[in-house]
Amino acid sequence: MRTSWSRMLGQEAVVLLGAVLLAPALSAAEIVIYGFEGTPEGWTIPEWARSSSDYVAQDAVVSQAQPSEGQCALEVSAAFPGGRWTGAYVERQVEVTDWGPFGTLSVDIFLPAEAPEGLAGRIILTVGDQWQWTEMNRSVPLTPGAWTTLSVNLKPGSMDWKFFPDEAFRKSVRKIGIRVESNSTPYQGPVFFDNIRLAE
Repeated sequence: MRTSWSRMLGQEAVVLLGAVLLAPALSAAEIVIYGFEGTPEGWTIPEWARSSSDYVAQDAVVSQAQPSEGQCALEVSAAFPGGRWTGAYVERQVEVTDWGPFGTLSVDIFLPAEAPEGLAGRIILTVGDQWQWTEMNRSVPLTPGAWTTLSVNLKPGSMDWKFFPDEAFRKSVRKIGIRVESNSTPYQGPVFFDNIRLAE
């Protein structure tokens, strides 16, 4: 069973959304929380990233050029200069912060065929009352011309993060971010994000 978080927001109150996410009967479902069907759904390049020379995302728009599911994806234009570490980052503050029923977060990233090898993706969460920045322990290499799925374990003791999370980790999620990284590889062009989902 798949339910689009974004479509539900367009049709029902956030209170209903919270009830759906917390309902035990749906805890085993895979739920698409962001599918970018016609709107960026609040995903942006933050101002701090736009003003940093280390961050190279230039624009983030909805595109029908390369969807993973549905009709649209989020197309992020970036200009990696090469020769040093740079990243293209987008994020969104989440509506429902308690992800307690879920244990896995996944996102699909597409790198066009003309892109070079050497780029990688990473999921980043901001969690807790102190809004702590928490990123994946390792980046995942992206394959040019193909979709790559990044998946992280949200459960206590997960080794997917730079520290071992406890039970409170997934019950207070504030922001979700995605970063494409280059250690030295130059590339100027689009990267596509789609099908951001939660599962048990």
